[in-house]
Amino acid sequence: MALAPYRLVWLALWAQAPPERNAALAEHFRTALAPHGEVVVHARGPYPRTPEMLHFEVDLTPRHSAPACLRALGFRQDDFGWTDWERTADGGVFLHPAVYGAQAGALEAAAAPLFRTGDVVRVRDRAEARALGLVGAEVVVGHPDYDPDTAPALRTWRYSLHIEGQDDVECLDESALEPTGRRVRLYGARVGVGSGGVPTGSVGESWGPSSNGSCPERE
Repeated sequence: MALAPYRLVWLALWAQAPPERNAALAEHFRTALAPHGEVVVHARGPYPRTPEMLHFEVDLTPRHSAPACLRALGFRQDDFGWTDWERTADGGVFLHPAVYGAQAGALEAAAAPLFRTGDVVRVRDRAEARALGLVGAEVVVGHPDYDPDTAPALRTWRYSLHIEGQDDVECLDESALEPTGRRVRLYGARVGVGSGGVPTGSVGESWGPSSNGSCPERE
């Protein structure tokens, strides 16, 4: 099977270490992962919920398929996605002894997603958008998704969308959305855009790639 033009392995790492170890650990992770592909490590510093942990986010463009890369790193896949890694009582190590936990995911598609979590987009006139009553509306992108049953090199993106005054998300294809050049910081599932593109509802930290609110599978 042909490799997808766009391939991404993302990792979220939590390490038990003081803040002064931030840069050294980031460089260690970059070096350790470099044999698998092109690596960018984002050192986020102490994790707000557990300040004794340093938080790192990794974007890895694998040399081969993204799932094969994750399997080579020791992750397993089940019915719900890729399983998390957590340090066990017998002292198992992932990348570095300081790593306490890790989450991971794989994305493969024909092209990179045009929109990111928190982008404010305007809905174009499409049949599916008309059925939802969203033509011309400004909404907030929650999460990019695609049909996993489509061959990776042919996958195109759909997005969950947060709509003002509505608890549930709706989903539309990328071709039905146009950028506005604005972004908001999403937190939770109840964020919309009011008149003039002003965000309404809860505002907080951005969602990561594994967030809830993804599109349901199509019939």
